[in-house]
Amino acid sequence: MHKISWWQRPMVQFIARTVLYSVIIIGLVYLYSYRGVGQSHFIYNEF
Repeated sequence: MHKISWWQRPMVQFIARTVLYSVIIIGLVYLYSYRGVGQSHFIYNEF
């Protein structure tokens, strides 16, 4: 009888991928909001 490895189980792979992709998306959203890309700045503010 061949024992299936822990990482070969479909449910474990699904959960691992979901967590990985969620962390990546949350990180990108955090970096996007941290840099202030969505905020428009007037270039000639000092004139």
